[in-house]
Amino acid sequence: MSRSDLFRNPLLHCVLIGTLGFFVNDVLTDKPASSGKGEIHFSAEEVDALKAEWRQQLGRPLTPSEFRASLQATVDEHILIQEALERGWDRTDPIVRRRLTDNLNFTEHHHPGEADMLATARALGMPLLDPVVRKRLVLRMQAALRSQADTVPNEEELAHYANTVSRESRRWTLSHVMRNGPDAQRQLQALTGLSADVAARYSDPFLAGNVFKDTTDQALEKTFGPGFVAQLATLPTGQWAGPVKSVFGLHLVWIEKRQMHPLPVNPGKAYLAWKAEQETRALQNGLAQLRQQYRVSWED
Repeated sequence: MSRSDLFRNPLLHCVLIGTLGFFVNDVLTDKPASSGKGEIHFSAEEVDALKAEWRQQLGRPLTPSEFRASLQATVDEHILIQEALERGWDRTDPIVRRRLTDNLNFTEHHHPGEADMLATARALGMPLLDPVVRKRLVLRMQAALRSQADTVPNEEELAHYANTVSRESRRWTLSHVMRNGPDAQRQLQALTGLSADVAARYSDPFLAGNVFKDTTDQALEKTFGPGFVAQLATLPTGQWAGPVKSVFGLHLVWIEKRQMHPLPVNPGKAYLAWKAEQETRALQNGLAQLRQQYRVSWED
């Protein structure tokens, strides 16, 4: 269960809404924090509700590691929203402003000016209650943390990265003899003393041929069916081996050679992959620093 899946799960939002009582008081007022920027606390009832919701969805209790991950995902969302509110994005972000003023129009709280409406929305805790606003604030804060990454590599750094992410392709040169029917295995074993060229004469017809030169894993799987290459990987070279099973029958296989070839790396794609990695690291580091400013506790 990945963190991103837990973060998006609506069950966590139930816990988020359940903890708004203490969170609105910490975020939307000027009350000084007892430690760092604030304290995020989950009561025993809120913890039980989280566990019960997950038990209903999974059909089993959360493991200790899954519980910690789900709780951490909720805490991280709290932190990112609070940091976004401290930057005033509930008042300056056009999407958030429009959403909040639209929500306020459906209540009895009406004000002649947008600034007064936004102040009322904040006082009522609307930035934390509306899922669209929460998501927008979280995404903006994540983007702000990603923007701290240094995304201008030097040539040596990028070349080193490209080498570390380069992939290899396995290529085969081999011959095979196929037989089908109840006596196929015995008939194939009788051919093991013949050369590849001679043995091919005794093969059942095979449309793709009996010799494959410089072909890839993917090409062999497409020709012989799934699982064929996995069987080849255990066979020796320079001799008949098998039989190996395909979707067509049984095969004796003579592997002449198998080699690994590096795949060329597109410099542009290498940069994009490197840039994404730097931004992800910046997000993780930034969030780790923010976590140190909050004290998290829960009751079992």
